[in-house]
Amino acid sequence: MSWSGTNPWIRNCTSPKIRFIEIDNFDALVLGTKDAGFHRIGNLDCLFAGPRSIFIRFYRHVLAGGAVKFLELPEEAESIAREILSAHEIDPDAPFVFFHNRTLAYVPGMTYHAYRTPKVETYQPSIRRLIEAGYRVIRIGEPGLDTMGFPPDAYVNIPDWGEVDRAVDLFVLARNAFGLAQNSGPIWVAGAFGRPVLRTNAPFEHMNMPYNDDLTLFKHYHVAGSAEPMRYRQILDAGIPAILFSDKIAEAGYEVRDNSPDELLAATEEMLDRTAGTWQRDVETDTAFRALGAEYEARIAADPDMQASNFAFYGYAHPFGSIARVTLEAQPGFLD
Repeated sequence: MSWSGTNPWIRNCTSPKIRFIEIDNFDALVLGTKDAGFHRIGNLDCLFAGPRSIFIRFYRHVLAGGAVKFLELPEEAESIAREILSAHEIDPDAPFVFFHNRTLAYVPGMTYHAYRTPKVETYQPSIRRLIEAGYRVIRIGEPGLDTMGFPPDAYVNIPDWGEVDRAVDLFVLARNAFGLAQNSGPIWVAGAFGRPVLRTNAPFEHMNMPYNDDLTLFKHYHVAGSAEPMRYRQILDAGIPAILFSDKIAEAGYEVRDNSPDELLAATEEMLDRTAGTWQRDVETDTAFRALGAEYEARIAADPDMQASNFAFYGYAHPFGSIARVTLEAQPGFLD
């Protein structure tokens, strides 16, 4: 597990019933994305099930009231991570927020998710606010991002430390106060450890885990060339959540634009209120948001093509947390 986006320590966080088989043949890895049913290989009966179908079965289990068992950080990984942080004069017991900024360096040459990669500089006011609130901000991800002039003991860039044991990444994702990130791999690892995340620059898509009570700030969708952002119903009616690739979004005639620094800061303030216990959920807004999602899910559930591709499920039609208040402040008619 040395590829970008993998962490060998995750093998120690799961049930001993789960076995990991490492392989470096990319064509063989692609088989893991396919639903092909049962096949016998030698003496083994193998079920080829793609991640999407497994996720949906899990989602429905949760929505039906099924129990969720969170991952636990292995003692050895925690010990190693604490040593690494202490060696860099970072107190592992001091409160911190993890930060992840998705970049195109994640898998070089594969830019099909370019619309999910915001500019790190837009997070500068949010990071400053978190530091002012008494948190250290610890970034994980790819090396070489702008440090934006923050002191290295306040804004910690682990990717720039060179080769370190990846146990430190899992510690950061498991022991934080909360996370500030986009809808990318690390937020789901943090969620699997039971940690809350402020999801920013989030795209509308089908695969959303409903067991996280997170706060979400979505990106802005526009008809190409238009200054006016689309309303949520327009986004759903256009079927945009089912379009997964940047070039396909452009071909369909739409643009996805990032959150502004002011929007990110407002959402950060709201997340700080949640953490402090002074926040109250906007039930009316969350209910209206999910109602529109439920209408969309009813349409796609009746679509044979969506059924065949395991797309007949829409996570935002179900309880998942709340949308950031700045969403309606910036676009009052978003849910009309």
